[in-house]
Amino acid sequence: MHTDAAQRTVPLVDLLLHHGRVTTFADPDEGAAEAQSVAVAGGRIIAVGSDDDLAPLRPLSARTIDLGGRRVLPGLNDSHVHAVRGGVSWTRTMHWEDVRSIAEALVRVREDARDRGPGAWVSVVGGWHSSQLTEDRTPTRAELDAAAPDNPVYVQELYDRGILNSAGLRACGFDDDSTDPARGTLVRDASGSLTGEIRGVGAFAVPLALALRVDAPESEAGVRAMCSVFARHGLTGFVDGGGLLVTPRDYDPLYAVWRKGGLDVRARLFHSAWTRGGEVADVEAMTTFLQPDMGDAMLRVAGIGEIPHLGCHDMEGFEPFDIEDGAFAELVDVVRLCATRGWRMSVHAVLEATLRRILDAWERVENETGLVAGRGWSIVHADEASRASLERVARLGAGILVQNRLLLKGGDYVSAWGAEATASAPPIGDMRDLGIPIGGGTDATRANWFSPWASIWWLVTGGTLNGRGERAAAHRLSRSAAIATYTRDAAWFTGEQGHRGRIVPGYDADLCVPDRDPFACADDDLRDILSELTIVNGRVTHDAGGLGG
Repeated sequence: MHTDAAQRTVPLVDLLLHHGRVTTFADPDEGAAEAQSVAVAGGRIIAVGSDDDLAPLRPLSARTIDLGGRRVLPGLNDSHVHAVRGGVSWTRTMHWEDVRSIAEALVRVREDARDRGPGAWVSVVGGWHSSQLTEDRTPTRAELDAAAPDNPVYVQELYDRGILNSAGLRACGFDDDSTDPARGTLVRDASGSLTGEIRGVGAFAVPLALALRVDAPESEAGVRAMCSVFARHGLTGFVDGGGLLVTPRDYDPLYAVWRKGGLDVRARLFHSAWTRGGEVADVEAMTTFLQPDMGDAMLRVAGIGEIPHLGCHDMEGFEPFDIEDGAFAELVDVVRLCATRGWRMSVHAVLEATLRRILDAWERVENETGLVAGRGWSIVHADEASRASLERVARLGAGILVQNRLLLKGGDYVSAWGAEATASAPPIGDMRDLGIPIGGGTDATRANWFSPWASIWWLVTGGTLNGRGERAAAHRLSRSAAIATYTRDAAWFTGEQGHRGRIVPGYDADLCVPDRDPFACADDDLRDILSELTIVNGRVTHDAGGLGG
């Protein structure tokens, strides 16, 4: 009798959410599109239905939360972001996504300099653009001098330009007699004096190496802090795209947090080549010592990309670019390695000419091996993709990862490409017509804001911050379709569509409760949504405090 009573007191359900408006993204054969209650146990969704359907589970639940009619969605999953690089230095830098004026930016600089102390680097590395500021410009060297005269300051606007104050120039060893670094430019005024502005990855590398120098404890704290901020926005997962010159050692802090059980957002990793001129050897080594999809539910290696070869990377597509024959031949070798060893591949291609060459390589290896088509490969960006190239993507059964970079830089694209081409960048309507899977993302943390809701707003409205470069209506999405790119559809790109991205029994218990209903709020309110409650693997990772329970 005592044993039976003890068994009856053990909760059978970890968490039950009820009295909500649950959008499931279920297929018709999986369940209803809308529900009221969700029950979670062991990190999985075990029941979905009406409040009456799940009422018998309430007494068996360790925790119940009355949603008060709030909307519940599958947890959001940024399908292309550079979180590995951003997380390491998260606590070392400022974040200007919410800054709206030069005056506000300078206050942040002044406060950060005060908090860090004289001599410490003060920096903001991407994630903002002058179009978000009322003055529509970057701070000047003189303004940064006035805000923090005793600190080296480095302010980088996306990948467009960086601004150093006088102390920052001295710390970098830059003066009026300095020569330009390789792959970089020190901008000068008419008299030949440095203005403080620098351009190009070779120039950026100098202050970044100094400003972002962190030890292991701080880098791990940065990863945790970044994950906490992501959870506040409703993110339960991210797919990291590797990135320019990201090396295997750069993943150490993320892996350390994972091993200690401190990872609160699911991480899926694509590994890029990092040695210019040695890309084939890099990928050979990676695919020898790593196995596809190795890891666990919280951290997993997803594939090779987005830069499998540095000679095939067209950056942001503002400059003419051609893949040289030697780089193309090595790209084919890399593609062959990935195909024959069972690796998923994701490749950056902004320009149509680049996309055609990438597809040439894929098709050549597919004709040789039959191991490319239908393997879940993807193109990143495809902003200038033609209908003909998209048809080739569709025939290969590949997907496309799109990001809202034009939200900040629509005007820059108009200047470089013209208004007509920008209005169809990327051509999402054609992708949908052809049945190509679309994953939503940001390309943050340097090239864009990291907010998933800003990206969803852009997918829905086609809007930009300054009104230039808005996308045509044919290439916009409904709210449901836009949210699906961050949930149901995002899971496809890592081969997890059978257990992530929907609120269906048996799926991972990743959920978010937005602070306003994204299906009912005004368009512009979409951009500023945060999460009241975020749940990963059945565990609350963010609670704004309004739901009690």
